[in-house]
Amino acid sequence: MSHAGRAYVVTAAAGGIGTELVGLLLTGGAQVFACDISSRRLAALAERFPKQQTQLKTLKADTADEAGVESVRQAAQSEFGEIHGLANIAGGIVGIGEDLIDRPLEKITLDEFQQTYRLNLQGAFLMIRAFAPHFRQRRYGKVVNVASLAAFGNFDHMGNAAYDAAKAAVVGLTHTLCRSLGPDGIRVNVVAPGSVFTERVKAAFSHEFNERQRQRIPLQVHTGPRDVAEALAFFLSPLSDQISGELMRVSGGLR
Repeated sequence: MSHAGRAYVVTAAAGGIGTELVGLLLTGGAQVFACDISSRRLAALAERFPKQQTQLKTLKADTADEAGVESVRQAAQSEFGEIHGLANIAGGIVGIGEDLIDRPLEKITLDEFQQTYRLNLQGAFLMIRAFAPHFRQRRYGKVVNVASLAAFGNFDHMGNAAYDAAKAAVVGLTHTLCRSLGPDGIRVNVVAPGSVFTERVKAAFSHEFNERQRQRIPLQVHTGPRDVAEALAFFLSPLSDQISGELMRVSGGLR
């Protein structure tokens, strides 16, 4: 999949999915502006791609904060000029752990609920809002968001009321912006993975919990970060230029 001559912004770029996506884009010939909340992880990301340092730029930033988002926008445009696409990967359950999965409603605090929305929805909203004028001026732009099968509320052992609702809102934001930004040449799509078997998940959950997750997948194989990154890369590429407002499940057949 060629991304030659294109430039992208990726949030949570130094996490499991983000690192895989950055690698795919760099290998495809793209320039990548990678932002993440952790300077340590960003340094590790840069070390992973030593031969592509001219293609990869990094910035520590909180992309759920207006000032952080503006710093990303200014730096990315200063580095690369034209930006072709944006991948909003930042998200997750605040303080991930088995005790938060299926947490009873009355045990979810208002602060946890608000922080979950901030992490999963607010960041995507702010990033798209910041780059929409740039895309509109060029009458071209690709946005891909990351939701979750938890958005549909069909499964136990996947999220909780705050997380599921926040990811459902990401799907709703995608569909609304597909319609409103489409006339300006901006494509907006969303990827909805099942449970993604990252190193962080391996560390946070027991082997028994992860095995139960695997057994309910029709393909009987865990979804990995690379699987999700491949879908994101497709939505960013020219191959998907006639696709907008779509949701792609990356879940081994789990629906």
